[in-house]
Amino acid sequence: MSLHADVDIQQLYKNGEELCGDNVIVTRSPDNTTIVISDGLGSGVKANILATMTTKIASSMLKRNIKLDEVVKTIAETLPVCKVRKIAYSTLQIIKIDTSGRATVVEFDCPPTFFIRDGQVTPFPVEKRQIGDKLVGVGHLQLLENDILVAVSDGVIHAGLGALLKLGWGWKGVAEELQDVCYRYPSVETITRRIAGCCEGYYLGKPGDDTTVVAVKVHPTRFLSLLTGPPKDIDNDEKVIRRFIASEGKKIIAGGSTANMVGRYLDEKVGVSLVSEDPNVPPIGYLDGIDLVTEGILTLNVVIERLHDKNLNESTLEDGATLMAKMLNEADSIEILAGTAINPAHQNPNFPFKINFRSQVLGELQKILQDKGKQVHIEWV
Repeated sequence: MSLHADVDIQQLYKNGEELCGDNVIVTRSPDNTTIVISDGLGSGVKANILATMTTKIASSMLKRNIKLDEVVKTIAETLPVCKVRKIAYSTLQIIKIDTSGRATVVEFDCPPTFFIRDGQVTPFPVEKRQIGDKLVGVGHLQLLENDILVAVSDGVIHAGLGALLKLGWGWKGVAEELQDVCYRYPSVETITRRIAGCCEGYYLGKPGDDTTVVAVKVHPTRFLSLLTGPPKDIDNDEKVIRRFIASEGKKIIAGGSTANMVGRYLDEKVGVSLVSEDPNVPPIGYLDGIDLVTEGILTLNVVIERLHDKNLNESTLEDGATLMAKMLNEADSIEILAGTAINPAHQNPNFPFKINFRSQVLGELQKILQDKGKQVHIEWV
């Protein structure tokens, strides 16, 4: 079973600062998800530069498949140590999860990673290893479906220090809150917002340190295929349709001519709704075996707008664009089969300016979905 890692990040800047002294980089490949986190010493511009340098060096080395020991050794040797406080100028935390669910965690001068399974919160198991002249925690664990990892910067652990909480929130205090929130609201977005919200409260709205919360949750990969536009060569119609029908997961057709093409192959008639909840979105269609059938370019343009809406999941609209945006939002691995046959309607000079050619629309759609952490592959047929 292939597992996908959902990731969400929330940050609070230290009061009075325009830049965050913490930095997080998330990189994805077909085989794994890697999160690199760094907390620069102090705050503001200097801390931001140190943290950014640390995450960029580490993530670029990991992307080139350089061994973990070499990555940590390079970072440890590159970063100077504060002569006064005797600590590194920035911390380093790495979480790497492959599609089998095997997780590797590296901790250098950062709070221990929280591991949540079946509602129980424990530190992610690491062993201390000498890498170069630095003592680094390194651990491996086989994750199961719905396991959660949470990484935080010192700003979370120290929340409320000297104010509402004499000694700060502390690791155990955060763990108690995580136990509650992961039981009741187990989505990564809710977890990060809840922990960051608690920190802001303990800081009385004026964070005394840069604060970062990263939540990761693994679940079976959710697949989706989108077919839009007939192939350029009509002789390829059947081949493309067969591939689309055989694809894993949910299936969406965007385009009237595309839907009719699939309908002829399936010997099914495409049904069309007579109403649409949004006058700017054409009505949806119906075809047995297909999860959603919509109009093409007009609808895809609105889908992009919907995906920018932070309240998309709470929307009660059931027009084609909203339904498609929700399905894309829920998917992890998305394959888009895009036909290159020319649609005469797209050559109409009276078309609204916002209606771009299919390649432009799909390129924008791919970018926004990838920014949301999804694997998106477009194949032109």
